[in-house]
Amino acid sequence: MQGIRRFKFRVRYCLQTRIFVVCICGMISVPSLAIAQNSGLPELGTSASRHLNTVQERRIGQAFYRRLLSSPNFVEDYLLQHYINSIGNRISEHSDLRSSKPVFSLYRDHSINAYAVPGGYITLNTGLVLSAETESELAAVVAHEIAHLTQRHLPRMLERQSAQKLPTLAAVLASLVVGGEVGVAGATAAIGATASNQLAYSREFEREADAIGIRLLADSGYDPMAMPKFFESLDRSSIHSGRGIPEYLRTHPLSHARMAASQDRATSYPAWEPRESLDFHLATARIRALLSKDQQEPILVFQDQLEFESETAQISAEYGMAIIRYENGEIAQALEVIRPLSAQFPKHPWIQSMHAQIELSDGQVDQAILRYQNVLEANPEALYLNYLLAESYLERNQPEKALRLIRKQVRRNPNNLTLYKIQKEIRVALNQHAKADQSIVEYLVLLGDYEQAISVLKRALRQTEREGYLRQSLEARIKELELKLE
Repeated sequence: MQGIRRFKFRVRYCLQTRIFVVCICGMISVPSLAIAQNSGLPELGTSASRHLNTVQERRIGQAFYRRLLSSPNFVEDYLLQHYINSIGNRISEHSDLRSSKPVFSLYRDHSINAYAVPGGYITLNTGLVLSAETESELAAVVAHEIAHLTQRHLPRMLERQSAQKLPTLAAVLASLVVGGEVGVAGATAAIGATASNQLAYSREFEREADAIGIRLLADSGYDPMAMPKFFESLDRSSIHSGRGIPEYLRTHPLSHARMAASQDRATSYPAWEPRESLDFHLATARIRALLSKDQQEPILVFQDQLEFESETAQISAEYGMAIIRYENGEIAQALEVIRPLSAQFPKHPWIQSMHAQIELSDGQVDQAILRYQNVLEANPEALYLNYLLAESYLERNQPEKALRLIRKQVRRNPNNLTLYKIQKEIRVALNQHAKADQSIVEYLVLLGDYEQAISVLKRALRQTEREGYLRQSLEARIKELELKLE
Protein backbone atom coordinates (compact mmCIF):
# COMPACT_ATOMS: atom_id res chain seq x y z
CA MET A 1 0.00 0.00 0.00
CA GLN A 2 1.47 3.34 -1.09
CA GLY A 3 2.40 5.83 1.67
CA ILE A 4 2.28 3.52 4.70
CA ARG A 5 0.65 5.48 7.51
CA ARG A 6 3.01 4.42 10.28
CA PHE A 7 5.89 6.54 8.92
CA LYS A 8 3.81 9.71 8.80
CA PHE A 9 3.67 12.32 11.51
CA ARG A 10 0.05 13.19 12.23
CA VAL A 11 -2.18 15.26 14.48
CA ARG A 12 -3.72 18.70 14.58
CA TYR A 13 -2.19 22.12 15.26
CA CYS A 14 -2.73 24.09 18.45
CA LEU A 15 -1.14 27.54 18.84
CA GLN A 16 -1.84 27.68 22.56
CA THR A 17 0.69 24.89 23.15
CA ARG A 18 3.57 27.01 21.84
CA ILE A 19 2.60 29.94 24.07
CA PHE A 20 2.39 27.71 27.13
CA VAL A 21 5.84 26.34 26.37
CA VAL A 22 7.47 29.75 26.10
CA CYS A 23 5.94 30.86 29.39
CA ILE A 24 7.30 28.00 31.50
CA CYS A 25 10.41 26.77 29.72
CA GLY A 26 12.57 26.00 32.78
CA MET A 27 11.18 23.13 34.78
CA ILE A 28 10.89 20.57 37.55
CA SER A 29 11.11 17.12 39.05
CA VAL A 30 12.69 15.54 42.14
CA PRO A 31 15.25 17.65 44.07
CA SER A 32 18.86 16.52 43.74
CA LEU A 33 20.97 16.78 46.88
CA ALA A 34 23.79 14.75 45.36
CA ILE A 35 23.96 16.92 42.25
CA ALA A 36 23.92 20.09 44.33
CA GLN A 37 26.85 18.85 46.38
CA ASN A 38 28.87 17.67 43.38
CA SER A 39 28.25 20.75 41.24
CA GLY A 40 28.62 23.49 43.84
CA LEU A 41 25.00 24.46 43.27
CA PRO A 42 22.46 25.55 45.88
CA GLU A 43 21.00 22.72 47.93
CA LEU A 44 17.30 22.36 47.14
CA GLY A 45 14.93 21.86 50.04
CA THR A 46 11.20 21.31 50.26
CA SER A 47 10.45 25.04 50.07
CA ALA A 48 10.55 24.83 46.28
CA SER A 49 7.54 22.53 46.41
CA ARG A 50 5.29 24.86 48.38
CA HIS A 51 3.73 26.48 45.34
CA LEU A 52 3.52 23.53 42.93
CA ASN A 53 3.34 19.95 44.17
CA THR A 54 4.14 16.86 42.13
CA VAL A 55 0.47 16.05 41.48
CA GLN A 56 -0.06 19.52 40.00
CA GLU A 57 3.14 19.16 37.97
CA ARG A 58 1.94 15.87 36.51
CA ARG A 59 -1.47 17.27 35.62
CA ILE A 60 0.04 20.33 33.95
CA GLY A 61 2.45 18.13 32.00
CA GLN A 62 -0.28 15.73 30.91
CA ALA A 63 -2.50 18.61 29.76
CA PHE A 64 0.40 20.05 27.77
CA TYR A 65 1.25 16.67 26.24
CA ARG A 66 -2.36 16.05 25.19
CA ARG A 67 -2.25 19.32 23.28
CA LEU A 68 1.14 18.49 21.80
CA LEU A 69 -0.16 15.14 20.52
CA SER A 70 -3.05 16.93 18.81
CA SER A 71 -0.75 19.14 16.74
CA PRO A 72 0.03 18.36 13.07
CA ASN A 73 3.60 19.42 13.87
CA PHE A 74 4.06 16.66 16.44
CA VAL A 75 6.38 14.13 14.78
CA GLU A 76 4.85 10.69 15.18
CA ASP A 77 7.47 8.84 13.19
CA TYR A 78 8.37 5.67 15.11
CA LEU A 79 12.08 5.70 14.31
CA LEU A 80 12.63 9.36 15.14
CA GLN A 81 10.64 8.96 18.36
CA HIS A 82 12.83 6.02 19.31
CA TYR A 83 16.03 7.91 18.55
CA ILE A 84 15.15 10.99 20.60
CA ASN A 85 13.98 8.82 23.49
CA SER A 86 17.12 6.66 23.37
CA ILE A 87 19.29 9.75 23.90
CA GLY A 88 16.98 11.08 26.60
CA ASN A 89 16.77 7.78 28.45
CA ARG A 90 20.54 7.28 28.30
CA ILE A 91 21.09 10.65 29.98
CA SER A 92 18.17 10.28 32.39
CA GLU A 93 19.73 7.11 33.79
CA HIS A 94 22.45 9.31 35.30
CA SER A 95 20.08 11.92 36.71
CA ASP A 96 17.58 12.09 39.54
CA LEU A 97 14.78 11.41 37.05
CA ARG A 98 15.36 7.67 37.18
CA SER A 99 12.20 7.03 39.19
CA SER A 100 10.00 9.32 37.05
CA LYS A 101 10.88 8.65 33.45
CA PRO A 102 10.57 11.79 31.32
CA VAL A 103 8.84 11.83 27.93
CA PHE A 104 10.81 13.13 24.95
CA SER A 105 9.15 14.45 21.81
CA LEU A 106 10.09 15.89 18.43
CA TYR A 107 8.21 18.88 17.02
CA ARG A 108 8.27 19.93 13.38
CA ASP A 109 9.53 23.51 13.53
CA HIS A 110 12.50 24.99 11.67
CA SER A 111 13.37 27.30 14.57
CA ILE A 112 16.20 26.20 16.86
CA ASN A 113 14.58 25.52 20.22
CA ALA A 114 13.90 22.99 22.97
CA TYR A 115 11.88 23.15 26.17
CA ALA A 116 10.79 21.19 29.23
CA VAL A 117 7.43 21.47 30.99
CA PRO A 118 6.12 20.24 34.36
CA GLY A 119 5.71 16.53 34.82
CA GLY A 120 8.84 15.65 32.84
CA TYR A 121 7.93 16.43 29.21
CA ILE A 122 10.85 17.52 27.02
CA THR A 123 10.39 18.61 23.41
CA LEU A 124 12.99 19.28 20.71
CA ASN A 125 12.30 21.20 17.52
CA THR A 126 13.48 19.57 14.29
CA GLY A 127 15.39 22.78 13.57
CA LEU A 128 17.47 22.24 16.69
CA VAL A 129 18.30 18.64 15.75
CA LEU A 130 19.45 19.75 12.30
CA SER A 131 21.54 22.56 13.79
CA ALA A 132 23.60 20.10 15.87
CA GLU A 133 26.79 18.92 14.20
CA THR A 134 27.21 15.80 16.35
CA GLU A 135 25.10 13.54 18.53
CA SER A 136 26.92 14.91 21.57
CA GLU A 137 25.72 18.44 20.74
CA LEU A 138 22.15 17.17 20.49
CA ALA A 139 22.65 15.28 23.76
CA ALA A 140 23.93 18.51 25.34
CA VAL A 141 20.58 20.18 24.78
CA VAL A 142 18.72 17.16 26.16
CA ALA A 143 20.99 17.11 29.23
CA HIS A 144 20.40 20.82 29.77
CA GLU A 145 16.61 20.36 29.69
CA ILE A 146 16.81 17.38 32.06
CA ALA A 147 18.81 19.57 34.43
CA HIS A 148 15.97 22.12 34.43
CA LEU A 149 13.76 19.30 35.66
CA THR A 150 16.09 17.98 38.34
CA GLN A 151 16.62 21.48 39.76
CA ARG A 152 12.88 22.19 39.97
CA HIS A 153 13.28 25.55 38.31
CA LEU A 154 9.60 26.33 37.91
CA PRO A 155 8.73 25.76 41.62
CA ARG A 156 11.74 27.88 42.57
CA MET A 157 10.57 30.62 40.23
CA LEU A 158 7.11 30.48 41.78
CA GLU A 159 8.59 30.55 45.28
CA ARG A 160 10.56 33.73 44.59
CA GLN A 161 7.69 35.57 42.97
CA SER A 162 4.70 33.91 44.56
CA ALA A 163 2.58 37.06 44.56
CA GLN A 164 3.04 37.45 40.84
CA LYS A 165 3.77 34.01 39.40
CA LEU A 166 0.85 32.01 40.73
CA PRO A 167 -1.74 34.32 39.16
CA THR A 168 0.30 34.26 35.94
CA LEU A 169 0.39 30.47 35.83
CA ALA A 170 -3.33 30.32 36.61
CA ALA A 171 -4.06 32.84 33.85
CA VAL A 172 -2.05 30.89 31.30
CA LEU A 173 -3.67 27.58 32.23
CA ALA A 174 -7.14 29.16 32.13
CA SER A 175 -6.40 30.60 28.69
CA LEU A 176 -5.30 27.21 27.44
CA VAL A 177 -8.55 25.67 28.64
CA VAL A 178 -10.62 28.40 26.95
CA GLY A 179 -8.78 27.88 23.67
CA GLY A 180 -9.29 29.70 20.39
CA GLU A 181 -8.26 33.29 19.74
CA VAL A 182 -9.55 34.41 23.14
CA GLY A 183 -7.37 31.84 24.86
CA VAL A 184 -4.31 32.82 22.86
CA ALA A 185 -4.84 36.51 23.70
CA GLY A 186 -5.24 35.75 27.39
CA ALA A 187 -2.10 33.62 27.54
CA THR A 188 -0.10 36.26 25.67
CA ALA A 189 -1.19 38.97 28.11
CA ALA A 190 -0.29 36.79 31.09
CA ILE A 191 3.18 36.17 29.69
CA GLY A 192 3.84 39.81 28.89
CA ALA A 193 3.04 40.87 32.45
CA THR A 194 6.04 39.01 33.90
CA ALA A 195 8.46 38.64 30.99
CA SER A 196 11.22 40.85 32.40
CA ASN A 197 11.30 39.08 35.77
CA GLN A 198 11.31 35.66 34.09
CA LEU A 199 14.41 36.62 32.14
CA ALA A 200 16.26 37.78 35.25
CA TYR A 201 15.69 34.49 37.02
CA SER A 202 16.16 32.28 33.99
CA ARG A 203 19.76 33.45 33.56
CA GLU A 204 20.59 31.98 36.94
CA PHE A 205 18.72 28.81 36.14
CA GLU A 206 20.46 28.49 32.78
CA ARG A 207 23.86 28.52 34.49
CA GLU A 208 22.69 25.80 36.88
CA ALA A 209 21.31 23.72 34.01
CA ASP A 210 24.61 24.10 32.13
CA ALA A 211 26.64 22.85 35.10
CA ILE A 212 24.47 19.82 35.74
CA GLY A 213 24.00 19.13 32.03
CA ILE A 214 27.74 18.96 31.43
CA ARG A 215 28.12 16.45 34.25
CA LEU A 216 25.27 14.37 32.83
CA LEU A 217 26.94 14.42 29.40
CA ALA A 218 30.20 13.10 30.81
CA ASP A 219 28.47 10.45 32.94
CA SER A 220 26.43 9.28 29.93
CA GLY A 221 29.46 8.81 27.67
CA TYR A 222 28.99 11.96 25.59
CA ASP A 223 31.48 14.74 24.96
CA PRO A 224 31.14 17.34 27.78
CA MET A 225 32.73 19.92 25.47
CA ALA A 226 29.69 19.58 23.19
CA MET A 227 27.69 22.04 25.29
CA PRO A 228 30.07 25.03 24.99
CA LYS A 229 30.70 24.11 21.34
CA PHE A 230 26.98 24.21 20.60
CA PHE A 231 26.64 27.56 22.39
CA GLU A 232 29.53 28.99 20.37
CA SER A 233 28.01 27.72 17.14
CA LEU A 234 24.64 29.32 17.91
CA ASP A 235 26.30 32.56 18.98
CA ARG A 236 28.35 32.74 15.76
CA SER A 237 25.33 32.00 13.61
CA SER A 238 23.35 34.78 15.28
CA ILE A 239 26.16 37.24 14.60
CA HIS A 240 27.00 36.29 11.01
CA SER A 241 23.80 34.92 9.52
CA GLY A 242 21.85 38.16 9.66
CA ARG A 243 18.72 36.20 10.59
CA GLY A 244 18.52 37.36 14.19
CA ILE A 245 18.98 35.50 17.44
CA PRO A 246 18.02 31.78 17.33
CA GLU A 247 14.88 31.01 19.32
CA TYR A 248 16.90 28.78 21.66
CA LEU A 249 18.98 31.77 22.77
CA ARG A 250 15.82 33.80 23.33
CA THR A 251 14.24 31.22 25.63
CA HIS A 252 17.64 30.20 27.10
CA PRO A 253 19.55 33.52 27.42
CA LEU A 254 23.24 33.24 26.60
CA SER A 255 25.94 35.61 27.84
CA HIS A 256 29.71 35.58 27.36
CA ALA A 257 30.09 34.86 31.07
CA ARG A 258 27.83 31.83 30.73
CA MET A 259 29.76 30.60 27.68
CA ALA A 260 33.06 30.97 29.51
CA ALA A 261 31.74 29.18 32.60
CA SER A 262 30.49 26.22 30.53
CA GLN A 263 33.84 26.05 28.74
CA ASP A 264 35.78 26.00 32.03
CA ARG A 265 33.52 23.35 33.52
CA ALA A 266 33.68 21.11 30.43
CA THR A 267 37.50 21.22 30.30
CA SER A 268 37.65 19.85 33.84
CA TYR A 269 36.52 16.46 32.49
CA PRO A 270 38.83 14.01 30.66
CA ALA A 271 39.23 14.58 26.94
CA TRP A 272 36.64 12.78 24.84
CA GLU A 273 37.71 10.80 21.77
CA PRO A 274 35.79 12.09 18.70
CA ARG A 275 33.58 9.51 16.99
CA GLU A 276 30.72 9.70 14.55
CA SER A 277 27.27 8.25 15.21
CA LEU A 278 25.63 6.62 12.21
CA ASP A 279 22.24 6.81 13.92
CA PHE A 280 22.62 10.58 14.37
CA HIS A 281 23.33 11.02 10.67
CA LEU A 282 20.46 8.72 9.70
CA ALA A 283 18.11 10.65 11.99
CA THR A 284 19.04 14.01 10.47
CA ALA A 285 18.68 12.54 6.98
CA ARG A 286 15.26 11.17 7.90
CA ILE A 287 14.13 14.54 9.26
CA ARG A 288 15.28 16.30 6.08
CA ALA A 289 13.68 13.73 3.78
CA LEU A 290 10.32 13.51 5.58
CA LEU A 291 9.83 16.91 7.15
CA SER A 292 11.41 19.56 4.94
CA LYS A 293 9.02 22.11 3.46
CA ASP A 294 11.11 22.48 0.31
CA GLN A 295 11.61 19.10 -1.38
CA GLN A 296 14.68 20.27 -3.29
CA GLU A 297 16.58 21.38 -0.17
CA PRO A 298 17.27 17.87 1.23
CA ILE A 299 18.25 16.61 -2.22
CA LEU A 300 20.89 19.34 -2.50
CA VAL A 301 22.15 18.54 1.01
CA PHE A 302 22.38 14.82 0.23
CA GLN A 303 24.20 15.45 -3.06
CA ASP A 304 26.69 17.63 -1.24
CA GLN A 305 27.23 14.95 1.41
CA LEU A 306 27.79 12.27 -1.25
CA GLU A 307 30.46 14.38 -2.92
CA PHE A 308 32.33 16.05 -0.09
CA GLU A 309 31.63 14.56 3.33
CA SER A 310 32.62 11.53 5.43
CA GLU A 311 31.66 7.94 4.71
CA THR A 312 29.09 8.02 7.52
CA ALA A 313 27.49 11.16 6.07
CA GLN A 314 27.46 9.54 2.62
CA ILE A 315 25.64 6.48 3.97
CA SER A 316 23.01 8.70 5.57
CA ALA A 317 22.64 10.65 2.32
CA GLU A 318 21.90 7.42 0.42
CA TYR A 319 19.37 6.52 3.09
CA GLY A 320 17.76 9.93 2.77
CA MET A 321 17.58 9.63 -1.01
CA ALA A 322 15.83 6.25 -0.64
CA ILE A 323 13.20 7.90 1.56
CA ILE A 324 12.67 10.72 -0.94
CA ARG A 325 12.29 8.25 -3.81
CA TYR A 326 9.77 6.28 -1.77
CA GLU A 327 7.81 9.38 -0.75
CA ASN A 328 7.63 10.40 -4.41
CA GLY A 329 6.19 7.01 -5.34
CA GLU A 330 9.35 6.01 -7.22
CA ILE A 331 9.39 2.50 -5.75
CA ALA A 332 11.75 0.89 -8.26
CA GLN A 333 14.30 3.70 -7.83
CA ALA A 334 13.92 3.54 -4.04
CA LEU A 335 14.68 -0.19 -4.10
CA GLU A 336 17.71 0.48 -6.29
CA VAL A 337 19.08 2.90 -3.70
CA ILE A 338 18.27 0.90 -0.57
CA ARG A 339 19.46 -2.55 -1.69
CA PRO A 340 23.22 -1.82 -1.53
CA LEU A 341 22.79 -0.23 1.91
CA SER A 342 20.70 -3.16 3.07
CA ALA A 343 23.42 -5.59 1.97
CA GLN A 344 26.08 -3.49 3.72
CA PHE A 345 24.09 -3.25 6.97
CA PRO A 346 22.07 -6.49 7.22
CA LYS A 347 21.20 -5.95 10.89
CA HIS A 348 20.77 -2.19 11.12
CA PRO A 349 17.12 -1.56 12.09
CA TRP A 350 16.75 1.82 10.34
CA ILE A 351 18.07 0.63 7.01
CA GLN A 352 16.30 -2.73 7.14
CA SER A 353 13.02 -1.04 8.16
CA MET A 354 13.25 1.29 5.18
CA HIS A 355 13.91 -1.67 2.90
CA ALA A 356 10.89 -3.51 4.31
CA GLN A 357 8.70 -0.42 3.95
CA ILE A 358 9.58 -0.11 0.27
CA GLU A 359 8.96 -3.84 -0.21
CA LEU A 360 5.49 -3.44 1.28
CA SER A 361 4.69 -0.73 -1.24
CA ASP A 362 6.04 -2.98 -3.98
CA GLY A 363 3.58 -5.72 -2.96
CA GLN A 364 6.30 -7.91 -1.42
CA VAL A 365 4.42 -8.26 1.87
CA ASP A 366 5.78 -11.67 2.88
CA GLN A 367 9.36 -10.56 2.14
CA ALA A 368 8.85 -7.41 4.19
CA ILE A 369 7.45 -9.39 7.13
CA LEU A 370 10.42 -11.76 6.99
CA ARG A 371 12.80 -8.81 6.93
CA TYR A 372 11.12 -7.26 9.98
CA GLN A 373 11.24 -10.59 11.82
CA ASN A 374 14.96 -10.99 11.10
CA VAL A 375 15.93 -7.47 12.12
CA LEU A 376 13.78 -7.70 15.27
CA GLU A 377 15.58 -10.90 16.23
CA ALA A 378 18.89 -9.06 15.81
CA ASN A 379 17.62 -5.97 17.70
CA PRO A 380 15.14 -7.19 20.35
CA GLU A 381 15.53 -3.95 22.34
CA ALA A 382 14.15 -1.87 19.44
CA LEU A 383 10.51 -1.71 20.53
CA TYR A 384 9.43 0.21 17.42
CA LEU A 385 10.24 -2.84 15.28
CA ASN A 386 7.33 -4.56 17.01
CA TYR A 387 5.06 -1.73 15.88
CA LEU A 388 6.21 -2.10 12.30
CA LEU A 389 5.94 -5.88 12.28
CA ALA A 390 2.45 -5.76 13.82
CA GLU A 391 1.27 -3.29 11.19
CA SER A 392 2.77 -5.51 8.49
CA TYR A 393 0.73 -8.42 9.86
CA LEU A 394 -2.35 -6.21 9.55
CA GLU A 395 -1.31 -5.44 5.98
CA ARG A 396 -1.22 -9.22 5.35
CA ASN A 397 -4.64 -9.62 7.03
CA GLN A 398 -3.14 -11.53 9.95
CA PRO A 399 -4.52 -9.59 12.96
CA GLU A 400 -4.20 -12.60 15.29
CA LYS A 401 -0.42 -12.62 14.83
CA ALA A 402 -0.32 -8.86 15.34
CA LEU A 403 -2.32 -9.16 18.55
CA ARG A 404 -0.05 -11.84 20.03
CA LEU A 405 2.99 -9.69 19.31
CA ILE A 406 1.56 -6.47 20.73
CA ARG A 407 -0.08 -8.00 23.81
CA LYS A 408 3.29 -9.44 24.76
CA GLN A 409 4.85 -5.97 24.52
CA VAL A 410 1.98 -4.33 26.44
CA ARG A 411 2.68 -6.67 29.36
CA ARG A 412 6.33 -5.65 29.25
CA ASN A 413 5.72 -1.93 28.62
CA PRO A 414 2.37 -1.02 30.25
CA ASN A 415 3.06 2.74 30.02
CA ASN A 416 3.69 2.85 26.28
CA LEU A 417 1.10 4.98 24.47
CA THR A 418 1.89 3.69 20.99
CA LEU A 419 1.27 0.07 21.94
CA TYR A 420 -2.29 0.90 23.03
CA LYS A 421 -2.95 2.78 19.78
CA ILE A 422 -1.79 -0.18 17.70
CA GLN A 423 -3.65 -2.65 19.92
CA LYS A 424 -6.82 -0.63 19.33
CA GLU A 425 -6.35 -0.92 15.54
CA ILE A 426 -5.85 -4.67 15.85
CA ARG A 427 -8.98 -5.10 18.00
CA VAL A 428 -11.01 -3.18 15.41
CA ALA A 429 -9.62 -5.45 12.65
CA LEU A 430 -10.76 -8.43 14.75
CA ASN A 431 -14.20 -6.81 15.19
CA GLN A 432 -13.63 -6.67 18.97
CA HIS A 433 -14.93 -3.15 19.49
CA ALA A 434 -15.42 -3.25 23.27
CA LYS A 435 -11.85 -4.41 23.71
CA ALA A 436 -10.73 -1.75 21.25
CA ASP A 437 -12.39 0.77 23.56
CA GLN A 438 -10.43 -0.68 26.49
CA SER A 439 -7.20 0.05 24.63
CA ILE A 440 -8.37 3.62 24.01
CA VAL A 441 -9.14 3.94 27.72
CA GLU A 442 -5.65 2.91 28.81
CA TYR A 443 -4.20 5.38 26.31
CA LEU A 444 -6.33 8.18 27.79
CA VAL A 445 -5.50 7.18 31.36
CA LEU A 446 -1.78 7.49 30.62
CA LEU A 447 -2.50 11.03 29.41
CA GLY A 448 -4.47 11.83 32.58
CA ASP A 449 -7.75 12.31 30.69
CA TYR A 450 -9.92 10.38 33.14
CA GLU A 451 -13.23 11.97 32.16
CA GLN A 452 -12.83 10.99 28.53
CA ALA A 453 -11.68 7.51 29.57
CA ILE A 454 -14.84 7.03 31.65
CA SER A 455 -16.96 8.22 28.72
CA VAL A 456 -15.37 5.62 26.43
CA LEU A 457 -15.87 2.88 29.03
CA LYS A 458 -19.56 3.74 29.39
CA ARG A 459 -19.96 3.59 25.63
CA ALA A 460 -18.32 0.17 25.60
CA LEU A 461 -20.58 -0.92 28.45
CA ARG A 462 -23.68 -0.08 26.40
CA GLN A 463 -22.42 -2.36 23.62
CA THR A 464 -21.62 -5.29 25.92
CA GLU A 465 -23.75 -8.25 27.00
CA ARG A 466 -25.53 -7.92 30.36
CA GLU A 467 -23.49 -10.72 31.88
CA GLY A 468 -19.91 -11.89 31.59
CA TYR A 469 -16.36 -11.09 32.55
CA LEU A 470 -15.93 -8.25 30.04
CA ARG A 471 -18.87 -6.31 31.49
CA GLN A 472 -17.58 -6.81 35.03
CA SER A 473 -14.15 -5.61 33.94
CA LEU A 474 -15.59 -2.46 32.34
CA GLU A 475 -17.69 -1.65 35.41
CA ALA A 476 -14.75 -2.13 37.75
CA ARG A 477 -12.54 0.15 35.65
CA ILE A 478 -15.21 2.87 35.64
CA LYS A 479 -15.40 2.82 39.44
CA GLU A 480 -11.62 2.92 39.68
CA LEU A 481 -11.33 5.96 37.42
CA GLU A 482 -14.24 7.77 39.09
CA LEU A 483 -12.28 7.61 42.34
CA LYS A 484 -9.38 9.38 40.63
CA LEU A 485 -11.69 12.25 39.73
CA GLU A 486 -12.80 12.85 43.33
